Amino acid sequence: MKKHALALALAACSLIGAAVQAATVTISPTPSSVLIGDTLSLDIKVSNLGTEIVSVFDLNVYFNPAMLEGVSYTLGAGLGGPWTDLSVVLADSFDLFAFSNLVVPGDPATDDDLAALQADGGFTLATLNFKAVGAGVSFVNFGLGDNERDIVGRDAQFLTVQYQGACVAANSPTGGNNACRTSIPEPSTYTLAGLALAGAFVPGALRRRRNNKA
Repeated sequence: MKKHALALALAACSLIGAAVQAATVTISPTPSSVLIGDTLSLDIKVSNLGTEIVSVFDLNVYFNPAMLEGVSYTLGAGLGGPWTDLSVVLADSFDLFAFSNLVVPGDPATDDDLAALQADGGFTLATLNFKAVGAGVSFVNFGLGDNERDIVGRDAQFLTVQYQGACVAANSPTGGNNACRTSIPEPSTYTLAGLALAGAFVPGALRRRRNNKA
């Protein structure tokens, strides 16, 4: 499994945190239709945050490289304030990992500072840019492994999140009938309950990736 550090610990031990607040993360639009050679953009949107914030997100978004090529990404303007972005584009996925430089775990005032800058209720986490390279249908879905769908909110606690992926149909400019006719295979709810992040998020946060699948 892929392993990497979300933060450096600045305390002697970590606090155990329960999953809090239900939110929704979706890839939009879905479905999409595109011709080979064209580009398209998909937004990763978070909603139903209520009074919560997004202080860290660690998301892997997978696609079929036979149909789609991951070109680039941008972080959403609604995140608010300065962020450290350690994301990369891989052959079959976007490995998105970023954290707010405003938030200091254990200091609720910094959570409030970030909340004041983030759009109420929800916003775009990132925009993914693709190029269609082959005919067919590709699901665009969040990974299920460790550190592949983590959203952290107030008090350095993981949020309970419902995820929804997308579907992209690619056809030749000379014709084709590929279309997103089936529902996107995505678990209805994915709940995370784990360690509260006791370390401060700093630009030098160590991050280890393993790109090869087990």
